[in-house]
Amino acid sequence: MTSTETPAFSVFTPSHRPRFLDECLATLQAQSRPDWEWIVLLNNGARWRPERPDERVRVEIADEIRGVGATKRRACELARGEILVELDHDDLLARDCLAELGKAFDENPDAVFVYSNTAQITEDGGRDDSRFNETHGWQYEEVLVDGRQLLAAKTMAPTPHNVSYIWYAPNHVRAFRAEAYRQVGGYDATRSVLDDQDLMCRLFQAGDFHHIERCLYLQRMHTENTQRDAEVNAHIQRETVALYDKYVEANALAWSRRHGLLALDLGAAHRKPPGYLGVDQYPGEGVDIVATLPERLDLPDNSVGLIRAVDFLEHVPAKVPLINELYRLLAPGGMLLTTTPSSDGRGAYQDPTHVAFYNENSFWYYTDDQYRAFVPEIEARFQSSRLVTYFPTEWHSSKNISYVVANLIAMKEGTTRCGGPLLV
Repeated sequence: MTSTETPAFSVFTPSHRPRFLDECLATLQAQSRPDWEWIVLLNNGARWRPERPDERVRVEIADEIRGVGATKRRACELARGEILVELDHDDLLARDCLAELGKAFDENPDAVFVYSNTAQITEDGGRDDSRFNETHGWQYEEVLVDGRQLLAAKTMAPTPHNVSYIWYAPNHVRAFRAEAYRQVGGYDATRSVLDDQDLMCRLFQAGDFHHIERCLYLQRMHTENTQRDAEVNAHIQRETVALYDKYVEANALAWSRRHGLLALDLGAAHRKPPGYLGVDQYPGEGVDIVATLPERLDLPDNSVGLIRAVDFLEHVPAKVPLINELYRLLAPGGMLLTTTPSSDGRGAYQDPTHVAFYNENSFWYYTDDQYRAFVPEIEARFQSSRLVTYFPTEWHSSKNISYVVANLIAMKEGTTRCGGPLLV
């Protein structure tokens, strides 16, 4: 490829520590597809040049840029390729990585994002046998990558739950169409952590994700990894949940739409959001289906991808039949997002129309087989995606009106593996 040709792939690598950049370059020069450019954005005083010139390598100095979101955004602004590929400055690509990415995008024209399985390596490039908690759904396999025998993590599927949490989101290699990247606004330049989670959530709302069932990326683990700093890691954990709360509903809506599934808003007479069919017991603005739950809705089993129940559960006295009916409607992996005044505060009891009462423990009976056994009428089987009690505003806090959020994933035959504590 000459400097005047448009490359198929723009690989980008911001770096403030150039120690491993020569290995990064070697892994690119070994690619079975040569139609790439590599954008190396150096900042924080870092300096590096390839020992031997390669016209595909573009080194930019950007000492004035601070923050990972801003550096990645600048690197992508310089990119000319149709496919953007993220390569961290201490990691390696399998020799067939770009070829497999190109094949995946060609064969899946609706995909905006393609990712693979990942193997961790030690600082000196050796095998790393550490594992994530396998009770949270992680699976591993022995792989041979360019002559190295490694332990690879089988990356989880792109479900709304997995994409919304960086813990379970698609890991490297991460590649996305430049057109889709620009469409969603690119990297957030204000982010100091979790720029990847934020971008992936917005891309997920724009189009399909495709998983290559091969290990194409080697992730180096060493003492300078960002997550090894206790204070930074604590910040990442908090921000992960904040981004989940921001994006999970929109991600579930996008997933439902792409799978031809309905989205229902229960109690729709009160501020139904766009994208939903409204369900309420009385006709009115925003009400598409008039029904009194838990009576059976005139909708097929497994036809719904998302059910929104905000300030709703407390109005239905028959708790088990209600959850059973919502479970019947949900497709495998569909989500029930609930927000309910908690019985841990005053809000559950103050309204005379509230006839059912919930707190965090109430949902154990739908997510834990040990509790379900005490109520044989329960047919619903869910995995917990998020379960928390909070005060929506300072006013709610001053009045001791707490809410319980329970976001649940319908566990049925065919449900895709989601990260987190599994049904027990």
